[in-house]
Amino acid sequence: MHSSIPNNTLPKIETIYIDLTKTEEELYTKLHRSNRKQINKASSYGFHIEVLTQPTIEDIREFQTFYNQFAKQTKTYSCDSFHLSTMRLLVDQNALIITKLLNESEVVQCYRVYISDGDIAFSLYSASHFRLSNKTEEKRKLSEGSRYLLWRNILYFKEHNHLTYDMGGLTTNENIWKFKMEFGGEVISVYSGYEANSMIGKLVLWLRSVKMTKG
Repeated sequence: MHSSIPNNTLPKIETIYIDLTKTEEELYTKLHRSNRKQINKASSYGFHIEVLTQPTIEDIREFQTFYNQFAKQTKTYSCDSFHLSTMRLLVDQNALIITKLLNESEVVQCYRVYISDGDIAFSLYSASHFRLSNKTEEKRKLSEGSRYLLWRNILYFKEHNHLTYDMGGLTTNENIWKFKMEFGGEVISVYSGYEANSMIGKLVLWLRSVKMTKG
């Protein structure tokens, strides 16, 4: 569940909503000046974007492998079997969209994964391997490419009649917070998390919370 409607069983978090009913020019103007500069530079690098509206299990597993390399570098939670099952269920509901940025050699540089209900595009995962590079120039290009992918995704969902782009939650990480804020939008409170409809589901969620607590 992820909703702006108050829910006592779910934690309250902050996220950024971008109003996709605005014109492309209005959205572009809302971008931070340095953000616009980096996006414009990335558009000249020969990157291209793939949008998977019906991802296969192979597509999901490829993302999982890429993301877990990213998670290891950033010391964050990995994408495990629980998350894989969640994504497969979302595919069954036509609600999962995977986008990826590729270079001229067809090598994936960045991923972004979304949940969509047709009105709201919710950012579920993002990953880039710029931390794996030892070359400053390559790191810079990957950082710019990540911004470019996000911007193009915002425009994609606007073009496909979505009303809102949800940045997926703000964290206490200063770099992530700054990155998300540079895309404009409005900070709002939402209630987000998993809800169980059965005793087995409640047990699964409890075991998951124990695992996450232990790291």
